[in-house]
Amino acid sequence: MASIPTTDALTAADGATGEPPAKKLKASSTSVPQPPAAGVSGGHHLEAGIVSGTVMAAAPSLAEQYQSAAPYNHCVMRDIFNADLLRQVRDEIINNINATYKETDLFKVFQTGDLGNLDSLDPEAAAKLPGLMKLKKALYSDEFRAFVTTVTGCGELSPRTDCSCNVYAYGGHLLCHDDVIANRRVSYIIYLTDPDDPWVPEDGGALELYPLVEGQEHTPAPAPTLSHLPFFNTMAMFTVTPGRSFHAVQEVFSGEKPRLSISGWYHADQPPQGADKASLKQLQMRAGEDAQTRHETIEGGAGPLSDDDLALLIRYVNPVYLSESSWPKIRERFAAEGSVQLHNFLKRGLAEQIVAACISEDGADGLGNKQIPRYTAGVRDGWVAVGPPHKQRYLKYDNGSSSRAGADGANSNGAADAAASALSPSPPSSPTAGSLLDRVRRDLLASGSFARLLKALTSVTMLGQTGELTDTGPGRAGLDYTVAHYGILTTDPRLDVVLTFVDDSTDEAASAWQHQYRDAQAGEVGGFEAYLLADEEGEDGGGAAEVYRVNADSEESGVLNVNAAANTLNLVLRDEGLMRFVKYVSFAAPGSRWDVVMEYLPEDDDDDDEGGMEGQGVKAGGEEMEEAGGEGRAEGEPEVVRMLTAVEVVVEVVLVVMMIVLWESTLCKVLGSQCIISCFCSRLG
Repeated sequence: MASIPTTDALTAADGATGEPPAKKLKASSTSVPQPPAAGVSGGHHLEAGIVSGTVMAAAPSLAEQYQSAAPYNHCVMRDIFNADLLRQVRDEIINNINATYKETDLFKVFQTGDLGNLDSLDPEAAAKLPGLMKLKKALYSDEFRAFVTTVTGCGELSPRTDCSCNVYAYGGHLLCHDDVIANRRVSYIIYLTDPDDPWVPEDGGALELYPLVEGQEHTPAPAPTLSHLPFFNTMAMFTVTPGRSFHAVQEVFSGEKPRLSISGWYHADQPPQGADKASLKQLQMRAGEDAQTRHETIEGGAGPLSDDDLALLIRYVNPVYLSESSWPKIRERFAAEGSVQLHNFLKRGLAEQIVAACISEDGADGLGNKQIPRYTAGVRDGWVAVGPPHKQRYLKYDNGSSSRAGADGANSNGAADAAASALSPSPPSSPTAGSLLDRVRRDLLASGSFARLLKALTSVTMLGQTGELTDTGPGRAGLDYTVAHYGILTTDPRLDVVLTFVDDSTDEAASAWQHQYRDAQAGEVGGFEAYLLADEEGEDGGGAAEVYRVNADSEESGVLNVNAAANTLNLVLRDEGLMRFVKYVSFAAPGSRWDVVMEYLPEDDDDDDEGGMEGQGVKAGGEEMEEAGGEGRAEGEPEVVRMLTAVEVVVEVVLVVMMIVLWESTLCKVLGSQCIISCFCSRLG
């Protein structure tokens, strides 16, 4: 990340606010989720000695810098508050404020409730937070509001107060968004990181600013062009602008330095102009906009496998899956659950060659195993960056058209990253991961023979497959993800076929990719697929579940989770109203996630008991995808793993709670012995 410019003066900086309720897609009584209940302030004066007089006097020059800043209007002010007061505020938060663990497809953070209502605390509680109450009163005083108005040129502000405390511990992050919710006009962040252990780039947690793609309004480029480290006693501000003020919080790489901050907003009386272009609105609106509508026709998809089909398939597919004796168990599981995971799907030799290429290229690009990633990592040899990052970011294989990377914004990080990328090309004498996976896609997965194999495995006839977005696309460790949004919804069923490769060659690596939390060390690296139900009954189509982790008290959480594993073929019959995303892949993952993603158009014939799909869609109820094993099984027969029993579910929930308590305890040790962190048990089971 060192290639992204950083600032350390009263100049252009970042915008980490909206962290984390910037996307709350849970269906509610309003089309745009409202911030937590906030207080009202105003009519009082700024107490002397809290805010630096030098910074306040610099308002006119700050305003000039603010208006000329790139990629959009913002500023950063160093040493703006009384340092002793901020140390006191930091201690008060650590020792007396409760925080709740929150995780969605967009963020992973500990967050307090709204601090705007501090004035309503009972005397005993207020006595524990005198510094925090002083700071909040100063932030929303008449003089400081006037200062904010002068610097930002935002116009008249309302007396509303709206702020909270956020703690990004190890692995915490907030993905790209523009912060637009309701009447927010100016976002701010005050950093309360350890003043005696200054933040460095290797700690992560930078505030990243995204430019727009040239010629495309309201569309952020795949990579940021500016970052700002969360230095103690620094305040960042930016104007909340729909489809423009895109920013993110980089993953925190340090396990010893939680990223502590107070973030909040100054509100106006009306929503900003163009609020319909906000990133949240883009995620909620235009259902089906990003869904595939064109499919290549499959001839003879309903027919049986011929000798010619088998001659092609045997070159690629594990013979276990070509044996008719294996099909009934797989069909039974698929009919019952609407999904199945086939392990060891490709033949061993080919699979090992692909895995070796993936591991080699990750190593050359400096990805995975806690290496600090570069945004240009992997952008070569046919791989191009795909956005927009408020919906997705990953690399797509374009069969050698690496010259397109610059146009897509992937090389916007500067010459340093480009030069570094050029120093680590794949060995020309060996097939690249991209070429190997693309061959599997073209020759196998896009063939009529494979469609007829799918018919044998699922009893569903395939009518077509996508001619677009069927390229291989890895999730680079520390960089990539997809976000659940309404643009991918369809009005008819689709069969998702995803062939996945990751480095799970050791027990430790395999455990890292599991998000079942069977022990406290597993499942922290993301990279799993999740399917969740969209609630389209609410106004403007409702939204995806805010917290997608399994709720142990609910039998219908609306979530299906699919772990990443090497050489697995995941089949999910996605009914209308079901959204798919891949959770952000942590820098701590063993490596990147490499996928060949296909979408098939199944035949919908309710009168055909054999090939129809009535009642066969995925059952998204908080479970893990069922698995079928391949190579090495007894008598060559795949093993279909049953669902957990009720007793086992209870055991899993207990282990989840134990894992959260352990993480809470670790966070407390870092922040302070008296820290109070009350986590809700909302993590995926």
